[in-house]
Amino acid sequence: MFIVRHRTRALFCHRSPISSPIPLSRQLHPLFRVSNTCVASASTFHRGPSSFSSPLLFSTRTIPIPHCRLIRRSGSIATTTHLFIFQNYSTRTEFLQQDRHALLNKRIKTFAAPMPRSYADAVNKLNGLQTNFAALNDSKKSTKASLPQMLDFVARTGYQPEDFDELNLIHVTGTKGKGSTCALTESILRNYEGSKKIKTGLYTSPHLMEVRERIRINGVPLSQELFAKYFFEIWDRFESSGDKSKPGYFRYLTTLAFHVFKQEKVDAAIMEVGIGGTYDSTNIIIKPVVCAVAALGIDHVSVLGSTLGEIAWNKGGIFKRGVPAITTEQPEEGLSVLKSRAEELGAEFFKIIPPFSNVELGDVTIGLNGKHQVSNAALASAICRIWIEKVLGDKIEESNESIPKAFIKGLTNARWPGRGQIMVRDDKPKIKWFFDGAHTAESTTVCAAWFKDVSQSNLHGTVKRVLIFNCTGPRDGDKLLGPLAKIHSVVHFDQAVFTPTITFASNTYKGDLVNNTAPIDPELTTQKTLAECWTRQLALASGLESGTQQADQVNTTVLPSIEHSVIWVDDYVKSQVEQGVDQVQVLVTGSLHLVGGLQSVLGCEVA
Repeated sequence: MFIVRHRTRALFCHRSPISSPIPLSRQLHPLFRVSNTCVASASTFHRGPSSFSSPLLFSTRTIPIPHCRLIRRSGSIATTTHLFIFQNYSTRTEFLQQDRHALLNKRIKTFAAPMPRSYADAVNKLNGLQTNFAALNDSKKSTKASLPQMLDFVARTGYQPEDFDELNLIHVTGTKGKGSTCALTESILRNYEGSKKIKTGLYTSPHLMEVRERIRINGVPLSQELFAKYFFEIWDRFESSGDKSKPGYFRYLTTLAFHVFKQEKVDAAIMEVGIGGTYDSTNIIIKPVVCAVAALGIDHVSVLGSTLGEIAWNKGGIFKRGVPAITTEQPEEGLSVLKSRAEELGAEFFKIIPPFSNVELGDVTIGLNGKHQVSNAALASAICRIWIEKVLGDKIEESNESIPKAFIKGLTNARWPGRGQIMVRDDKPKIKWFFDGAHTAESTTVCAAWFKDVSQSNLHGTVKRVLIFNCTGPRDGDKLLGPLAKIHSVVHFDQAVFTPTITFASNTYKGDLVNNTAPIDPELTTQKTLAECWTRQLALASGLESGTQQADQVNTTVLPSIEHSVIWVDDYVKSQVEQGVDQVQVLVTGSLHLVGGLQSVLGCEVA
């Protein structure tokens, strides 16, 4: 017989019908194939032979187990990390009569336990690389050291920056609209029907619901299986080199993205900058095909500077010698700095891309919602024109009166979840959700204009409106909420809910949404402050110079988690429907982390 034990389970015995000693490999049930008497067991036998008896009623010490080879023949088996193999015995009775501890010491073979390698395991290890809030603030003071460090990390995985040139890289930065620009660029290239079908890779941040959304092949997030596979390939390279140290969260994902695109052999890799440009971990790129800057604004002032000029200098750091540099229309303060940076870094040329006009658009509908997308779509089209002509050698017709026909399908089919997204669920048709991850003063102004338009179209019956808001980091609540307060006289928010980005009512996060970079605020001080800002901004928008308003005129609620907020909305909608309301519109904005967390609680699919 042989004995199999899992740390958390009792012993199981497989009895051989022959009492005389038999080689272990011949005694095992056909469920297993044995090589060199190394056996892997199952923590649970979902389907197995009846010859597995009830647990034997004795204890034994637990020994960490083997990296064994398990070859499944039939049944469904979950691998275990603990195993005991007993040899040189005769019968079950004889075994039970012996000194068990002495027998264990003499006859147990142990092996190194394999590292769990599922998607959840990868996410847990990745979360362990997050920088806590205090350390993050300290690290921002020495950003010049980040690129040499990133180069060292990449080298330890077996790559040099020059290796990525064959990916035909597109590098995009900006304060707002850079993610949308990347999504539009990817869609245009993927849907391009020219001399060659283009396989695309897209790297963006942050994610909404699952971290694998950050790395896409042909517009689709990596599967959980592929993410785990590539994640641990990189992990093992770090483990076997240098001091076994790992890069931080974003740097690790950037390194992983390069690795994935190399392994998947993409034709075009679109890389969105994380923060800034000059010292961003994506800026190890040597020779991209084209560099682009989306709309500039004030954000991440502790890293990039507090003026548009300082921010533009940092963003313009992605420009490269001999590479085209293009930008959407910018305020003069930022534009002049971008021009200077392009000259300083030796860009092939510097060009300003105006937004599409109504004449150019004609009857083309951009797949992303919002009037501001005409600027992002024009920038994406200019990126694709340069890329296609340089890489494929195809000539794209140029006209001031129409969008290139080869780009229309990509522009129309583009999707970018969580940005200008509208959703009505079949199970709760009375709630209409509006999602926009706007998190700067400029982007919330755009969000407000978008919501003002779409919330009033195709209305039928009585409507109530709810705002769910949060902002992360040291952002000014008054500046972000001001644009939303200004449309209140038109759309009228009946309720405003303020919540942190903690996912569940149990005060825990979904694994992919763990955020160690934000300070924990059990008193909900930030959310209470935002509620006060909302009241003050509504008063100012109503023409009250004091910025105060009667409490009964403003309905605000502070809740401790996103799940609490969803429950609150469900209860609110139920009470309003009972009073004859036909629809409740809910705008979720202020943070992509909030949007992603709320979609996770709602059970939305990763897209």
